[in-house]
Amino acid sequence: MRFNNITIDDKDLIEKYTKQNNYFLCEHCFTDIFIWRYNYSTKYCIQNDFLFIKMKTHEDKKELYLAPIGKGNLKEATETILEDAKQRNIPFIMISIPEEIKNNLENIMPGKFRFEENRDNADYIYSADDLINLKGKKFHSKRNFINRFKQTYENRWSFEDITEENVQEVFNYQLKWYEENRKSGDNNSLFSETSAIAQALKNFKALELKGGILRLDKNIIAFTLASQSAPDMFTIQIEKADHSINGAYQMINNEFAKRNLTGVKYVDREEDLGLEGLRKAKLSYNPIFMGTNYNATLIYSNPT
Repeated sequence: MRFNNITIDDKDLIEKYTKQNNYFLCEHCFTDIFIWRYNYSTKYCIQNDFLFIKMKTHEDKKELYLAPIGKGNLKEATETILEDAKQRNIPFIMISIPEEIKNNLENIMPGKFRFEENRDNADYIYSADDLINLKGKKFHSKRNFINRFKQTYENRWSFEDITEENVQEVFNYQLKWYEENRKSGDNNSLFSETSAIAQALKNFKALELKGGILRLDKNIIAFTLASQSAPDMFTIQIEKADHSINGAYQMINNEFAKRNLTGVKYVDREEDLGLEGLRKAKLSYNPIFMGTNYNATLIYSNPT
């Protein structure tokens, strides 16, 4: 198979496939594929009306395939990447397999794969209406954070859209955030994330991103970036805020939602990567379900 580097010019072609079905997985969103392409050496191939994506793990450069996406023969498409792995002499590993495709593969290729649910990479899917209105007892603490922020910083805060005029200021804030957090976190991961944010901001218009900035005394204290990954869903790619300012995260989340998410049903806030603090924060917003995904490896028969 001939895999190609991904450029911004490939957006329409790749989205022809990724938007056919909403699998509720951020790996099927072009923005995510594009902004992280250097970190994961991501490449794509279109063959027999299927989209194939291949990448490498960031740490050990192990090659992986995403589940093929298309309307044709899934068995033939899967056999295509099985043969590709064989020719490259690499172990076959397929990741980010939606439940629907997993079930289809079990039916059409029974006993071929060992499937393992990947909880750390499950996407958190929320009701857009919930994030906009924060109604009910389950969002009581979120409303409290927001109300206290507004009372404490009355007439001192503002929200604005990200535009091509202020993207550099946003990136300058990200560099500041990186410097303040890299010593206490995973420096490699934070650097990779900063690189992805740079790609998003550099291609803000071409990616058709939506973004928001929260200011306090005219200075940025939080920002967010998102894209419409399906007709009924937005995916939040990035959300950053000053940890030392109570309510900053709740404010950027809600202000962005009120201005941008009224036209969709779902919001994908992506995975927690198995990080305890991030998992707790995402669960606190009461997801309506999880975008479950699986990894698949080949089952080898014992020689007789």
